[in-house]
Amino acid sequence: MDTKRKGKTLYCKVCHKKTKHHSETDRKEKPTLLANYGNLSFNSHILFSWHTEELFRRNKMKLPRWLWFEVTDKCNSRCQICNIWRKKPIPENDLLGFTRFFDILQSPLFKNVEYIINSGGEPTLVQDLRWVLMAEATALPKATLQLSSNGILAEKLLDIVKHYLALNRKLDVGLSLDGIGYNHDVYRGAKGNFEKVDWLLKELKALNNPLLNISVGSTLTEYTVKHSKALCEYAKKMDVFFMWHWFNKSAFYGNKEVPTQQHEWFQDAVLSVMSPSLYRDMWLKTLKTGKIPKFKCYALMSFCVLKCNGDIVPCLNLWNESIGNVKDADPLTIWNSAKAKDTRGRIAYCEGCLNNWAVNWSLRSYPFKYPLYLWKAKQILKEKLKLED
Repeated sequence: MDTKRKGKTLYCKVCHKKTKHHSETDRKEKPTLLANYGNLSFNSHILFSWHTEELFRRNKMKLPRWLWFEVTDKCNSRCQICNIWRKKPIPENDLLGFTRFFDILQSPLFKNVEYIINSGGEPTLVQDLRWVLMAEATALPKATLQLSSNGILAEKLLDIVKHYLALNRKLDVGLSLDGIGYNHDVYRGAKGNFEKVDWLLKELKALNNPLLNISVGSTLTEYTVKHSKALCEYAKKMDVFFMWHWFNKSAFYGNKEVPTQQHEWFQDAVLSVMSPSLYRDMWLKTLKTGKIPKFKCYALMSFCVLKCNGDIVPCLNLWNESIGNVKDADPLTIWNSAKAKDTRGRIAYCEGCLNNWAVNWSLRSYPFKYPLYLWKAKQILKEKLKLED
């Protein structure tokens, strides 16, 4: 029997319960169960135990696996539902700077980071953006980088993408698209924005580089839902992935005074774009009940946000909840501080959100811990199989 001692009681290493539960043969078969949705109801505790044991063995849950980086707080869009562009920019002297940023990324805190979202503000407004990506690629060679942009500075962005791809590294590029032609320009408050995005998409596709993944996204609002069909058709025509973003009201966007977005077409828009998943299920439930489903958020556990001034915060919702500044203290020391521990405790009482990366990173941290996952897994698989047929 493969067991370990906890006090005076022997526990099985497979399910962490008392002995006479699982043999060594069961343990060897566990990885194959991960893809066996049909057996989830019978083997859920085995799956969960194996998954958690593997994560802790690799030290993945003690340090962040994902990072959202605010390259700059400046923005050249004038969006109707976001007030980032109205905020007073952080003084240049208070910013991280390229050299300091590179040193920070080499901290043991970030050694397990596998994905970095570079956002803002608008990242292309930063003169050293090329070197920001180089710093990330050098300090974290195993991480995949993502670059979010409004596409206004299209030529600069294209040049940066080409330069990065020359390193033979994967790069994800996400562009904002809230309508077609004039409709996009009006909503974004930037004349000629759609024309630049359209040109940029064509140029990026022309690169024909398998290391480049391109997507377009729009925040689902009363305005954009009216252009849902046109947006989907355009994305299909350009052969790029299209996604909806949930409308979040937070200190990050400075939009708490903006009315909550509601429209009878929201559900149809979600169903027409999003594939069957737990995340889509959460959207549909929220649209039906008006309340975001409660889930275990892993902010400041498996992911975090690094602001352009050096503050480490949990997420966009808790934008002002800094646990420390990397310019003043070692990142790992900040991560393990009493303030960080206290903030993690408060995250449990957060009202929640449906932010794409925050929710999906949380679900990926402990997917088998959620009863909802076990209940919905078979249904989701059946829906996917129907779609494939």
